[in-house]
Amino acid sequence: MEPPRARVSPAGSRHTGPRNPDQRNHRVPELSPALVLFLTAVLLFGGFAKGTIGFGLIVTTVPFLSMVMPPSAAMAWMAIPIFLLNLYAIALTWAEWRAFRRVAIFLFMGILFVPAGVRLVVWMPAGITRAGIGVFILIVVAMRLGGLEPAKIAGMGARWVSALWGCAAGLIHGSLMMPAPPIVLYLNFSGVPKDAFVFLISTVAASFLLVQVITFASLDSYTSGAGWQSLLMLAPATLGTWLGNRFRQTLSQTIFERLVMGLLGIVGISLLAKNLVGLF
Repeated sequence: MEPPRARVSPAGSRHTGPRNPDQRNHRVPELSPALVLFLTAVLLFGGFAKGTIGFGLIVTTVPFLSMVMPPSAAMAWMAIPIFLLNLYAIALTWAEWRAFRRVAIFLFMGILFVPAGVRLVVWMPAGITRAGIGVFILIVVAMRLGGLEPAKIAGMGARWVSALWGCAAGLIHGSLMMPAPPIVLYLNFSGVPKDAFVFLISTVAASFLLVQVITFASLDSYTSGAGWQSLLMLAPATLGTWLGNRFRQTLSQTIFERLVMGLLGIVGISLLAKNLVGLF
């Protein structure tokens, strides 16, 4: 294919198109009926994971979409359904609203640092960052499954830890669009009961995703019919979330925590393996 020719403006300056190739790939393409049918099954499973342990929808859907479209477009395609699914998960666990104070500082600082994370990705190689997160996740999962826990911090120290962890979560979400790992680790170390865990992770994720959806909209990512097409995925995802929420009621706190750590460990291994292959 012949490369695009430079265009000359009336003032005589030359333009070669967008400097960043991703600028041409952020728009969301429409999907074929066969792929939509396949994603329906994927979203049913992802919704079940979301309803059971509070996360897992992005992990199960975005990788499949990334095989047929740029990752940025895949995230834009799923941002609205995942945001709405988090609102549904909040409604299912609203009885735990009093636990919100546990993440108030964390959430506030995270929202502030999401835009900074978007700028961070410009100069930091994403592969190195993702691999580093994978290593960190595996260390924490090994500690939790091995029975090792850090010393509890109270008072002003706990507030500082919450604020710094929130900053890190905002940076990671802004640069890598991965809100779950830092939120899950924070809540797990906070000793949150299973229903409050799902309520809090859904609240934080919905807040981060709202910022993300607004950003994608400002980039005209939803100018095609794909934005409306993505909403069709709400049906299987909502059904899966409802089934997962019912299933969670049958789990003990111990089994629930092991399921959370198990899925998080899979995320860590996949991040490490995928991005180390790209680095060496």
